[in-house]
Amino acid sequence: MKKLKYLCLFLFIYLIAFVPVVSEGSEIDLGWSVPEYFADNKGAENEKKFLIWVFSIGNTIDKAISVSVATILLTDTNKYYEAKYIPEIAEKVSEDGEKYLSSDKMKGEYGPGVTRKCVAVFEDIDPNAKKINIFMTGLSHFFFWRSRTSEYSYKITYKRSGSKWRLVDHGFSKDRSHINYVDKFKGTPPDTSYWP
Repeated sequence: MKKLKYLCLFLFIYLIAFVPVVSEGSEIDLGWSVPEYFADNKGAENEKKFLIWVFSIGNTIDKAISVSVATILLTDTNKYYEAKYIPEIAEKVSEDGEKYLSSDKMKGEYGPGVTRKCVAVFEDIDPNAKKINIFMTGLSHFFFWRSRTSEYSYKITYKRSGSKWRLVDHGFSKDRSHINYVDKFKGTPPDTSYWP
């Protein structure tokens, strides 16, 4: 009886160790720019400063996928900022006449090969911040084959160098410090007629 237990244990370990787990590639293509400062009404008394960050999400497979992304910025001074959309700024920073969407309008169904670009505008970022983390929720189920009980967020970290930001690190993170702000910063439901 003891030999049978050991044989079963050996076979179980053998199967786990030598049977490959097949995992499909990523269903989405996530791209982003380095955040840049943008001044509205520069030099005027009512000048406003913004930090703008452009990102894109694309469907890389032959079937439709549903994306439910939220974008939050956290400074090293422990201040949270929601991604806003200001049409005038979006027009000025959009390339080749392409209209960038808001973070809210990045949510929804993406047909095969569809890519959408977004401009996230963060207002009045703490001038003392030397490091920022941008969290994107709602992406992790596209990247991992295994199921899990907690949702990971994609975290992109930048450090300030003078008046510029440089990429320090990016990847999925177990850091859940921003989760309470996801619901607080939820926008209005997306306008589906706006989607490409």
